[in-house]
Amino acid sequence: MADARKAMLEGKKKILLFRLLKDADKEAAKLAFQTNHTFSLTRSTDAVVTKDGTIRKLGELEGEVTGIEAVQATDDPVASMLQNSVIDGEKLELWEVTVDEGLKNSEGKYPAMYAQGYLNGWEASAPTEDESTYSGDFAIELVPQFGFATLTAEQEEAVQYAFADTVAETPETENF
Repeated sequence: MADARKAMLEGKKKILLFRLLKDADKEAAKLAFQTNHTFSLTRSTDAVVTKDGTIRKLGELEGEVTGIEAVQATDDPVASMLQNSVIDGEKLELWEVTVDEGLKNSEGKYPAMYAQGYLNGWEASAPTEDESTYSGDFAIELVPQFGFATLTAEQEEAVQYAFADTVAETPETENF
């Protein structure tokens, strides 16, 4: 049983990154202090009754990332970008990256899903005893793509800092 648990992927290792599509040539994707999301793909099926039995006619693939929830930081640029994307109807890029060292490829990239689409809802909550949060749902346009994504040093540091040695880090002693 212990070996089976080692093979299970923890939800906290799947992160979302966002960027306005129009800024693709200007900046890296941005991380949110995310707490939850659900990635789903659906395809409708219509029943066609024939004399020999029922066959299925497939509809188009639809994808969405729902229940995106994040804790809002002070002067949170991601929260502002996402809220404004709903107000202005701006197309976003979204990556779901599996940040698991054991799944990195030989180039140091992480498995990822990439999609373009629109945040079709925005909600900000301000509870009395907890942190302010925001949430929304992302409607995927066309078919999401699967591959490997690079995280910047800042993104990796935000996700989880790496082990650091006790000596001063110089180019000769950095541990990569």
